[in-house]
Order: sequence, then C-alpha cells, then structure tokens
Amino acid sequence: MSRFGCVLLLLLPWCIFAASPTGPTRVACPPGGLQIRSAGVPGRQTLSSQETSYINQRTSRVLPNAWASYLSNAERATPAGPFLTDTFNRDLSSHIPRIGIATSGGGYRAALFGAGVLSSIDARNKTAVKLGTAGLLQSATYIAGLSGGSWLLTSLVQADFPTLPDLIFAPNANPNGGNNQFGGWLTTVDLTAPGDANTTLLFLEGLLEEVLPKFEAGFPITITDPWSRTLSRHFVNGTTLSNILTPGTHGAGVLYSDFPQLSTFKSFEQPFPIVIADSVPPNPDTKEIIPGNVVPLNSEIWEFNAFEVGSYDPGLASFIPTSLLGSTPGNNCVIGFDQAGYIAGISSNLFDEFNISGVAIPPLSTFVELIEGFVGPEPGFHLDTAVVPNPFKGVHPSTFSNSKQDFVNLVDGGLDGEVLPLQPLLVQARHIDTIFAIDASADTEENFTNGSDIVNAAKRAALFGNAYPFPPVPSSPDIFVKEGLNRRPTFFGCDVPYDEAPLIIYIANGGPPAGQVAVTNTSTEQTTYSDVEVQQFLNQAFDIGTQGIPGTHWGTCLACGVTDRTRARLGLSRTAECALCMEQYCWNGH
Repeated sequence: MSRFGCVLLLLLPWCIFAASPTGPTRVACPPGGLQIRSAGVPGRQTLSSQETSYINQRTSRVLPNAWASYLSNAERATPAGPFLTDTFNRDLSSHIPRIGIATSGGGYRAALFGAGVLSSIDARNKTAVKLGTAGLLQSATYIAGLSGGSWLLTSLVQADFPTLPDLIFAPNANPNGGNNQFGGWLTTVDLTAPGDANTTLLFLEGLLEEVLPKFEAGFPITITDPWSRTLSRHFVNGTTLSNILTPGTHGAGVLYSDFPQLSTFKSFEQPFPIVIADSVPPNPDTKEIIPGNVVPLNSEIWEFNAFEVGSYDPGLASFIPTSLLGSTPGNNCVIGFDQAGYIAGISSNLFDEFNISGVAIPPLSTFVELIEGFVGPEPGFHLDTAVVPNPFKGVHPSTFSNSKQDFVNLVDGGLDGEVLPLQPLLVQARHIDTIFAIDASADTEENFTNGSDIVNAAKRAALFGNAYPFPPVPSSPDIFVKEGLNRRPTFFGCDVPYDEAPLIIYIANGGPPAGQVAVTNTSTEQTTYSDVEVQQFLNQAFDIGTQGIPGTHWGTCLACGVTDRTRARLGLSRTAECALCMEQYCWNGH
C-alpha cells in the first residue's frame, strides 16, 4: 500500500512500510466444499479421527512410561513408601488414567499462576521431583485453557513444550528472533502501552497496519485483530526484546493447524491442547446471564484445537477443520485465518465486558477509534468482539442461535461466568477420569479466587442435562470461602461412581501459603511485570500448588487422587494411605 493510500484509508499521521503479517487467503475448497462434521448427541458424541489417533498414539507410546515414572517418583518421595504399585502391576497400557488439566482465565495473573502450578507437576522440575508431584504434566491426556490460560497454553504448545521457566524467560533466545525462535514472554514491555504517549500511539497504529491485509482481503477488522498482534509479540515465536517495538511479522504465519508439525506433537509428548471462547447469540437471553457477566450461561462454547473448531454443545454439535477457519458453507474456503495469536486473542477478548465501543478506555479505545475510521458502522459487526465468518450458517436452525448469521461474534471464554475451562474436559467422548483444575480468576476485591468458576461450571452443566456429567460442588462461593476450599487443594466427586462424573482436583489462587506475603493477587488489568516480580509470582504459585493440608504429604494424596477412578474401575479398594488422603481432601458435601 502506498503512503497516500495508507493515509487516506486510516487517516493516520504515521504509516509503516514493512512486511505485513500473513493474512487469510481465499482458496479452492476440497471436493464437495467445506465439510462440516457432526459431533453427535450427548451419550453418543464422537471425536475427530485426528484427535482419536493422537490420543491413541499418546496413550500407547508415551503414557505408560510417563505414568510409571510419575508414580515411582511419588512413591519415592512419600514417607509411606510404595502405596500404589499394586494398581499397575498388570499391563499399564490397558488401564491408563485419563487426566485433563484446566488452566483458567485472568490475564497475566492467570498465565503466571498457571505456569507456576504446571511447573509444580513437571517432571523436569527438580524441586517437584523431591516433593513427589513431578510428572503429572507429562502423564496428562488433555490440557485446556481460556483467556490468560490460553496465552499460557498457546505459548507452551507453539514453543514446542519447553520447561515453564524457559518458556517465560527464554534464557537462550536468539536476539535476531524469527518465527522459529521464541524470545520469552517479555513481561517487562507493557502489552498495550509500551512507552510514552507518542511511542504508544505509534505502536498501536503499527498494530493496526499489520492487520490491514486481512481487511483488504475482505474480512471484518475488530479490536481482536490488533489485540492479537500485541499478544503475538509476547506469546508466539518471532519476537525478542530488541525488536518488539519494530514493525514486522511477529509470529504471523504460526497457525494452530500447523501444531501437528512440531517435534513434540509428532512424538505425542504434549497433552492434547484445547482453547475455548464464548459465542454471543444475536438475541441474548438476559435471564441466563449471571450478574456481573455479559454472555448467557447457555451460549455455545467454541473450542479450538490443532485439528478442529466448533462446539460440542447440543445446539450446534458441529466442527470444521481448523485449517479452514474463516470459511463458510459452499465453495468459500479460506486458509491462514487460524493464526495462533488471533485464537489466543479471541479467547481473551474481554472488551465486550467493558462495552469498549461506547466507553473510552485508553489506550484500547484508540483501537476502536482507528478501526471505526475506515471500517465504519457495519450491521452485525461488533467491534468489541472477534467477528468470524460463520462456518455453520444454516446448521441446526432450530437450536443453533447463530444459524442465520453471516458472522459469529466470539469473546473471552470466561464472560459467561465460567472462567475455568472445564467444559471441553467434560465431553463424554473424551472419557476423562480426573480433572486437575487450576483456578486464578479474580473474584474478590483482593483479586483472589472464591470458587465462583466451579460453581458456575456446575450450573452450566446442569443446563445441558446429561451432556456434561459434573460432580457435586458447593452451591455458592460463600461456602468455598467459609470452608477454606479456595485456600487448599480440594477433591470433588470422591464418592461419585467412576463412570458417572470425573473427579475434580481443584487448586485455587485463594491466598498465599502461611507466612508468605501475597504476590499472586495482581489485577487482571496489570499488563507488565518486572523479571523479579515474575519470579516471585512463579515461586508463590509453585508453593500454592504444592502446599497441601498441614500434616499430610501432598505428593502422596495427589497420586491417590489422580489414580482413584482407575482403581475403582479395576475393582481395587483404596489403600490405607489413600483412604486417609481422600478423607482429608474430599469435600463432604456439607
């Protein structure tokens, strides 16, 4: 684009002349046009053939050794000594526990808290090895994230699954960058205001210039587009501290559908990753909106993985290939829409919560002002959401709320009140035994977690009948706080039959360990951290993830929890050590 064209189009005082990010490209469709996969009905749901293959390969080739190593470590580190070996004396591959990890939203706070807790179960962490918790991350089958959790998950996957400290600090980063080189999270540079007023304005204008190829290709531009470009600088390959403010590609072309080409994906070393977002119905049912939220609790939850995009919610229950996100029914196919930064941006787009199109919240409102300058008002376009061409137009018109819409408005996966991404791990076709849930939402004035997420998740599951089996949990956050369930690990569903609902192991950011000053209760709006602050945050999150109940050995009880469903399936009673653990960690329902 010429300088003249740039100024006319954007009315900007400054314009960039650098390589533009890879944008969506219209291509010829496969024979028969865009193929939509029906995911079935509750009780008879199906997975994609690619996901099924990945899970089968991971289960047979990776998990037997991972579980043997994890349990061996847990038994070495516990005062009780061997206490679970009898479960796995037989062929381990025939009864692998199926674990799903959920890491919540909450901006940088959630990303850092999730990273600290994941580090506490990482086989590569020597301190975790001593505590007996190391290896659960490697033994998990699935991992899901939303919002800040999607930053963590997207970053971790596309960087080829390094250790968490290496992911965040990138000590060996090449200063020249490049999309094959991850430069770390670069938390010392603010996400949206990286300098003085003039530097920030130029930066924001530059982000918008980077997404112009998408607009020129005929796709709507909303706040999610420049938002995704700044996220890409921090959570996607291609940026270092020396070039973060310089216009360029910065992770463009790193696609979700390309994740299967990563070495750790090819070798099935990664838990299968899923990121979620909420859809906004054209006519929201306000009765289903939890106070303080903006999306009805019964709105479709969309999930994004390396192979498919869509929803298992019964009203839609349909998927398309992730590589064809941006396509619409018929012969209208698109590639390159599934940018890793854009999907992380969709999952963390909470601007609809602030109604940013009508309320000036600098500097983010600058995005909207610039976009409105050349997009103008468009019927059905919500500049404070992610606007995605509707691949399911015409599908299930009686039950899918957006069936008649040309575009779907997608927002932060927690704007319905369920900031913990449990839903994809409840899909029955995934046969998940146990969910390790990491909750770092800010529910209190002090930015701590009070259990609202899991309460709302249970309410949502109840709206869909038997689609998403859920164990009993407290009926209100008040019970969580009163009983201290947000201040220590808690197991939910201990007495539920193994084939009726998963066991949930809940780790919340509810307060610092005894004797420590709180550092993990930062605001969701905090968008920059010093290296010292990050390390302190990670240290405390690690401690919260491993603190357990005084007088118990958390490594022992964690191993008891994650194997409990498998033991029940095999008809094995709990060992004496595990019976004591379940008595101490299980919520008794009162």
